[in-house]
Amino acid sequence: MFEFVGTLMGIALCTRFPLPLDLSSILWKGLLNTKTELSDLEAVDKLCIQALTEVASLTHEKFGEMMGTEKFVTQLSDNTEVELKRDGKSIGVTFEARHHYTDLVIRARLNEAERQIAAIRKGLDALVPIRMLSLFSWFDLETLVCGNPHIDVEALRRHTRFTGVLNSTHPLVRHLFDALHSFNMEERQLFLRFVWGRNRLPATEGDWTTKFTINYLSTASDESLPISHTCFFSIDLPNYSTLEVLKRKILYAIYNCTAIDVDFNPSASQLQAWVD
Repeated sequence: MFEFVGTLMGIALCTRFPLPLDLSSILWKGLLNTKTELSDLEAVDKLCIQALTEVASLTHEKFGEMMGTEKFVTQLSDNTEVELKRDGKSIGVTFEARHHYTDLVIRARLNEAERQIAAIRKGLDALVPIRMLSLFSWFDLETLVCGNPHIDVEALRRHTRFTGVLNSTHPLVRHLFDALHSFNMEERQLFLRFVWGRNRLPATEGDWTTKFTINYLSTASDESLPISHTCFFSIDLPNYSTLEVLKRKILYAIYNCTAIDVDFNPSASQLQAWVD
């Protein structure tokens, strides 16, 4: 199954259709055989790093009080207990060995997913040779596979087209982009999912093969909800009277209207808009 995940990553690279995954830098660095650091572990387990830092800074007296029964074992992220060295369960951690102990814990945690990462790498290599990916940094690889989780509203604006009476300066269009600017990142991702079925924008300007389309829904009122067409990356907007009304209706739609609509009905825009 992990190998299959790697294959999906390869497909995402080849098709430029990003996967909505949020994975740690430990995985991406592992795929490229790049050295991991303390900050990589801290990003996924801050409490572990805080505890180890405290252990390393204890005085001899405090160490005896707090770590007197500690052995050379640690828990992995799935709560599995492993020995940090041979017969670690029977070896006590002394004050003099405290730094060696913390180093072993960090090494174990950073390398605990080695087998899984190797399987993902194998699946990825089947479609995209790993040697080619060595040209990229781990962050570049993550962006290419998963897209950028930051939804750039201005990038979306640059790749937007309008139909009917709408244009870039129309009050309804200005209100929509003003609303998007006011949204937090989760709300922007939900909006993108609502209108396109995905929660990340293309990674580069060259990856944009489809423009976002805004249609004017003249048969609706302030009581109506917008209509999205995810297959065509488009939205039909009623001519809401104010920015506040538009924001309220858009937020309701992106949180509550997650099913695919009548994408393949060419007369969808002429239907009566949804009313909450």
